[in-house]
Amino acid sequence: MRANVRFLREEKMEELSNTESQPGGEAMDGELLSRAERRDQQIQRILEAAKTCFVRSGFQGASMQQICAEVGMSPGALYRYFPSKEAIVEAICEADRQDDMTCFGALRDATSAIDGLVAGAMAHITHTSMKGSAPLFAEMRSESMRNEAIRATVDGHKGEVAAMIEPLIAEAIAQGEINPPVELPILMAVLMSIGEGMAINDLPARGVPLDKLEIALRAMLEGMLRPTKSTPAAE
Repeated sequence: MRANVRFLREEKMEELSNTESQPGGEAMDGELLSRAERRDQQIQRILEAAKTCFVRSGFQGASMQQICAEVGMSPGALYRYFPSKEAIVEAICEADRQDDMTCFGALRDATSAIDGLVAGAMAHITHTSMKGSAPLFAEMRSESMRNEAIRATVDGHKGEVAAMIEPLIAEAIAQGEINPPVELPILMAVLMSIGEGMAINDLPARGVPLDKLEIALRAMLEGMLRPTKSTPAAE
């Protein structure tokens, strides 16, 4: 009974806090936030706080209590949204997946496989650099080597990205557009590993100009995929 009372009290305090955080207790359109909107706001606050804690203390060093302190939320309230750090990582990866779908949308509209890969990679590099995602990405990849649950989440996300890229390359091979020197599974493994390395190193933040990075990326892909003829963008 006491646990139920405490749960209801925390929920009510959380709702009041959410309402007070808006000017006049209202959303931008002048209407009170719905329960779903308040929940979405709280989830975003938790995820941002968790990212800060993971980068600052590492996944192992960051506790749920530290995340609670960072977001300004009681443990009881936090556990209603996420039962574990692994669940938080899964939510972070889901948000990243949505970003990746947008970045690699250029694959569908490209006139050639290499053009599509360059456009998608540059969109992803620019987006992740602007968000400052490299430290978090490196921490999550490192933790995935020790934690099976995190590994499953990270590898699942990586597999979804590969699933967007592989059909484009397979079609280009079938049509004789490119002639890579190795089988498609090996080629994909190499490309995905290169992509991970670029995400972790955040070359734009290290002073590499985006235009020069694009030139180098295109030259690398042409060397690996071996186009059978020059494309207008490559000339």
